Amino acid sequence: MSTADSKPEAPAAPEPAPIYPLFCYRQRQRVLATQLDTTLEIGRQREEEPAPVVRIDSALGARVILAPIDDVAISRSHVEVAPTDSALVQIRNLSATQLVRISPNQTLEPGASTRMAPPVLLQFGDYAVRVDPPEDEQLQLEGLPERTIPPGRIAPPASAAMLGATFDEGRLLRWLETILGVFQSAANAHDFSEQAARAAVKIVGLDAAAVLRCEEGRWKTEALYAADQRPGENQSGWAPSQTLLGWVRRDRRTFRHVPPTGPDTPRSLQNVSALVAAPILNGAGEVIGALYGDRRRGERTGGMPIITEFEAKLVELLASGIAAGLARLKEEQAAVAARVQFEQFFTPQLATQLQRDPGLLEGRNAEVTILFADIRGFSRIAEQLGPDRTMAWIQDTMGALSESVLAYDGVLVDYIGDELMAMWGAPAPQADHARLACLAAQHMLEQLDAISARWQDELGAPVRLGIGLNSGVARVGNTGSALKFKYGPLGDVVNVASRVQGATKYLGADCLITGETLKRLPAEIANRRLARVRAVNIAHPIDLYEIVPIPGDNWDQKRTAYDAALRALEQENWPQATDAADALAMAYPNDAAIAALVKRVASADRTELPGDTSVWQLPGK
Repeated sequence: MSTADSKPEAPAAPEPAPIYPLFCYRQRQRVLATQLDTTLEIGRQREEEPAPVVRIDSALGARVILAPIDDVAISRSHVEVAPTDSALVQIRNLSATQLVRISPNQTLEPGASTRMAPPVLLQFGDYAVRVDPPEDEQLQLEGLPERTIPPGRIAPPASAAMLGATFDEGRLLRWLETILGVFQSAANAHDFSEQAARAAVKIVGLDAAAVLRCEEGRWKTEALYAADQRPGENQSGWAPSQTLLGWVRRDRRTFRHVPPTGPDTPRSLQNVSALVAAPILNGAGEVIGALYGDRRRGERTGGMPIITEFEAKLVELLASGIAAGLARLKEEQAAVAARVQFEQFFTPQLATQLQRDPGLLEGRNAEVTILFADIRGFSRIAEQLGPDRTMAWIQDTMGALSESVLAYDGVLVDYIGDELMAMWGAPAPQADHARLACLAAQHMLEQLDAISARWQDELGAPVRLGIGLNSGVARVGNTGSALKFKYGPLGDVVNVASRVQGATKYLGADCLITGETLKRLPAEIANRRLARVRAVNIAHPIDLYEIVPIPGDNWDQKRTAYDAALRALEQENWPQATDAADALAMAYPNDAAIAALVKRVASADRTELPGDTSVWQLPGK
């Protein structure tokens, strides 16, 4: 099929502007082949730049580092070459002291510029730069009948002509072993490309093969392998056909160039290579690269090289394998990134589950238990420790609290300064979410002794927490954005949990839960009712209960006595409330919740304002 037959009715990409091949030489040896597709600055290596010879692209153009940093015969910025709207090339001498020869009898003075029609040869010191006219657009290109199939899709059966290809079993076995070796060696994308280029040379019998990457219409060599390549040999002087690659990109099809043969073939074409290029596609069918090869020897046709349609199909199959391998590597990298991200918030077991079913992260209603844990006296401690030690202390403390959450299968939702927020019941349902949350809270309180011991010399006082929990239905999902992921809950259940944590300061308790959480708990979680309260910006009253890590032997007796004093207060029986509270304070002088109750009773007895003392308005958040 000729190029005229294979042109698409609606090209996938617009016709590109002419691209001039550009070659760099040192002492008449080619050291770099590239394209003049943007403004190109050429010069000597600067500090912190990579060693020559290399091209570095940027948003403003590109730079070729042609000479090492110690070669003072060439300036750091020596010459600039740029394409123009006409068929001319803009040349500018950037050196402040040295000439640039642009013809045998003409030089370009320092700072001067000119325009010339390619071919152009620039010479300075031991170096030279040649700009050729655009490639001959009349290459005899033939495309395979069908477009290349993207990874993840099923290719149609091979044509009858393809099935008629003959080969022996030993050759087929060698092909399969080579291809299998490519896929097994794909430890990373770079190694994968090198192995694929080598396999194309071995399987198809090419003289050279390369894997090219296509970025914004510009082709870059990812890996190159030549059959006669010597170890350590620099292949930067190799250049692919931009015309052939342009057809591959526009038509998303494999093309081959077959040089004309016969007795009338001009001698000038005797050194022309047979070329082949197959597109490497992503899952969306976009061209992200190409597998490119050439054959220069031509032993099969009496000196004229040729690449058959069957061999072009083999190159396409390898290119499809590269595409599938790159797609797999991309998926694996995305999975690793997702797992790292998930494990910042979730247990490893839940992170694995979310990898299998990311739909769990979509917004939905779920019955959850929310926990807020706040470090008491943070401002005072931060002032005492200073910024550096405060950072170390907060990391140590939050680390221990986070471990408690994960140990009981919770989700770390957020860190808000000196406060931690966690959740149970989502993204995966947990029938015992309230129990797990309370066990995590108790475990946090148990860790305080160890944390305090580590910081005793610097703090001089124990670390204290205030923990609040509430249960109910919340809307859970990504409460962040597409730019920053944050999985968490929204709704009244969250607001109440935050207020409950704040209430610990007024009720003398380290850990408070609501009645909604209590009714979901098993009987073995020790608790006592402390108050019915009204919190700031919460319309309905909240029943609050204290839970403790290890209840003492007299827990039941103390709880019963406290409940009697609380009921007397709520019934406005001041004498009974006062006597019961005073008796509790004498029996349990170290109980902060009892001390807070005594203050409430005294305050309620003295007030002359009417009101419902069964519901206590919290003084603040």
